[in-house]
Amino acid sequence: MVFALLLSLVSAGSALEISLWTDRDNAVYYPGEVLTIYFKADRACYLAVYNVEQGGGVTRLFPPQGDDGWIRGGQTYQLPPDDADYDYRVSGPAGTETIICVASTQRLPELHDEGPDIVTAFLDIQIKESEPAELIIVSEPRNCRIYITEKASGSREYVGETPRAIVLKPGEYVVEMKRAGFRSLKRSVSLEPGEKRKVFVRL
Repeated sequence: MVFALLLSLVSAGSALEISLWTDRDNAVYYPGEVLTIYFKADRACYLAVYNVEQGGGVTRLFPPQGDDGWIRGGQTYQLPPDDADYDYRVSGPAGTETIICVASTQRLPELHDEGPDIVTAFLDIQIKESEPAELIIVSEPRNCRIYITEKASGSREYVGETPRAIVLKPGEYVVEMKRAGFRSLKRSVSLEPGEKRKVFVRL
């Protein structure tokens, strides 16, 4: 996996060093994509991770409520954890959100704490609007009816007959083809931003 190493700022006179990075080398994400955050310190300390939204809202991502935030030195931590039953999914609008990691060997620091024992690292997440994708569907025989189901929402729509070019937002879809006298066929398609995909279907 490619990691994006980010700036570590170390307080003067402190041996403590912390690092913060993501699962993507350029930290650029599109709405709906999954984001994973990693952090570590070179020695045991108290550490907190905050998300500062574009509008100024602040959410503490780590530690969870009731945890003192004590972490081991040299160990890489992941948000969300591997055993979590949820993901971090990026939402719009386009812009920049900031992940801030604050650490101390003395106590669990708050976001705006300052002092000789405080070490801070910053990570900017760039959110871009998704470029539309184009799906070109060709079939044998021609003039098959096309139904598109968006997996995320479950919405199903009739979009016309083959051959046909359809502009869709990036995501996962189920393409269903129908024609009288033939067996219906379904195919799953995953579209990336700006992708142009051609699908040939034989009924």
